[in-house]
Amino acid sequence: MTRDGVYSGNFSQAFSQLLEKFGISCYQISQFAHLDQAYLSRLKNGEKHNPSPETIIKISLALTHYSDKIDFYDIQKLFKSVGRSLRLNDDY
Repeated sequence: MTRDGVYSGNFSQAFSQLLEKFGISCYQISQFAHLDQAYLSRLKNGEKHNPSPETIIKISLALTHYSDKIDFYDIQKLFKSVGRSLRLNDDY
């Protein structure tokens, strides 16, 4: 569970919803992110759980590449689904 209490624990659901919402395929994600299409399909179908933060970043970059309508909150949903959070900090 994240500190703010939001943890859905279901990456596959969050990932599937974003793919469907924006009309993006696992094939497209695999091509852009250089991830195995079968692995992405297993993530989408819930056969694999909790991808690494690096994998989520690659997926996020691919999603934003294919749709300019994806925003921070869509990407945050992916991270929260595995108990992580993106924090925007202006205190560099």
